[in-house]
Amino acid sequence: MGYSIKKLILFFLFIIIFPKIAITHGTIIVKGIEHNEGYIDVKIYDKKEHFLEEQKAIEFIRKKASKGDTIIPLSKIHEGLIAIVVYHDENNDKKLNTGLFWRPKEGFAFSNNYVPKGKPSFKKSIIKLDHGKPITIKLNY
Repeated sequence: MGYSIKKLILFFLFIIIFPKIAITHGTIIVKGIEHNEGYIDVKIYDKKEHFLEEQKAIEFIRKKASKGDTIIPLSKIHEGLIAIVVYHDENNDKKLNTGLFWRPKEGFAFSNNYVPKGKPSFKKSIIKLDHGKPITIKLNY
């Protein structure tokens, strides 16, 4: 039993000393979350024709909002061309609330630091997910 406790301690020390290595393939770091209300929703698309159709996202992650930064590990994809949509579902209605001309009423972000001036474009959101390199996305409120 003592041997497995030593392994566990060494594992946690490794993660503390080398945190970048712990953030492996398929990781998104969401920055700038303004408060703890609601959820952070992340949707990944790999095809233009499916873009913004939530049920056709190749991966969907929903985490409780936490002020500051949140690390979102991906489980289904590891690399390739993708478009990422992130939003802060502040009122927990499971959608990004928008106003006139697609103006978001909640925190949102797209990959490639893309900020749309109208309906979002898949082409402008595309990035390459490289094995071992986390993606950082900052929310806009």
